[in-house]
Amino acid sequence: MNEVEKRSNLLGLIILFVVFTAIGVLLSFFYVVFQTTATDIWANIIGTFVISGVLAGIAWLIKRLMKITNNGLSVLVIAIGTVIVLYVMWSMWFVLMFEFYYGLYTGTGELFGLRDIGQVFGYTREMVFDSPEFMRSLRHFNYYGTWTINENPWTGAILWGVWGGEALIIIAIPLIAAYASAGLFIQEIGAWVEERLMNYGFTAFDDHELDRIGMGEIEPILEKPLETRNGPMNAIAVCYHKGEATDFIAVYKSHWDKEGALSKGRHIMTVNLGTEKIDALDSGLQAKHYPSMAKKSEPEGEITPVPAEAYDSSLDLEAPPMEDSPPEYQETLETPPESIDTQE
Repeated sequence: MNEVEKRSNLLGLIILFVVFTAIGVLLSFFYVVFQTTATDIWANIIGTFVISGVLAGIAWLIKRLMKITNNGLSVLVIAIGTVIVLYVMWSMWFVLMFEFYYGLYTGTGELFGLRDIGQVFGYTREMVFDSPEFMRSLRHFNYYGTWTINENPWTGAILWGVWGGEALIIIAIPLIAAYASAGLFIQEIGAWVEERLMNYGFTAFDDHELDRIGMGEIEPILEKPLETRNGPMNAIAVCYHKGEATDFIAVYKSHWDKEGALSKGRHIMTVNLGTEKIDALDSGLQAKHYPSMAKKSEPEGEITPVPAEAYDSSLDLEAPPMEDSPPEYQETLETPPESIDTQE
């Protein structure tokens, strides 16, 4: 088999979980402080998208750095990590709100700020490990509400919906980033590669043809007709590393974009084809689908002059010596032209 095998990266997945969760918990502090101090509702909404986008960027970047290619397990790891981040985030919010209302009751109430990060994390640790009353606190704030719009407090089902939407935004975008491929990684090279599509949109390969391609055959590609009716399509990409062509090609689902350019979709397989077969595939496809261009690219025959220094004078043909010629022929040659008699 020439098809490249995918390998699980258990260490990379563990690092993804630990780093993503730790950074997410740290960012929760800044998010909660912002949400409890910002008074504009649109600022609160934008803040939710910002932290979700930052978490998504962290997930994708760690996948790239740790060379994680298993998107399914990445989604599972990020889902678990995001749930933990949300749990800590809500516990931190409970701490800030309880302390604020307690301060209002005693006449010393003020919101925590960035300078109180150590104190906030200390209270949050107690909330999470020493007295875990998450659901009780959640029901408490949902019943009494925490903010009003047009002097109308939002409580009950409406507030549950707002909180659910916030949680959905924070969870969904990092999961999308976890599922998205960080690129094409080839284990044999040990690096991410750049895929450059050949400009041919083939009708979709069937399983038998994909098996043959996976065995290193190029005939299924050369024999495949191009798709002209916007049906299911596949495309072939040559893999490059640091600007140099490798021995690998990749098969993708593909489509024509709005500008008429070939665009790749889901990755299907990567094959170690070899540079000679890749060159043969390129020239064969060009000769089949663009024969006029292939003929123009062929060098025309040229007459190359022989350099003077390469000339061998020994190869010159010489006339036979006079003494070897027949007598009559020799006499004729020795007679001047004006003395030769001609018959009238």
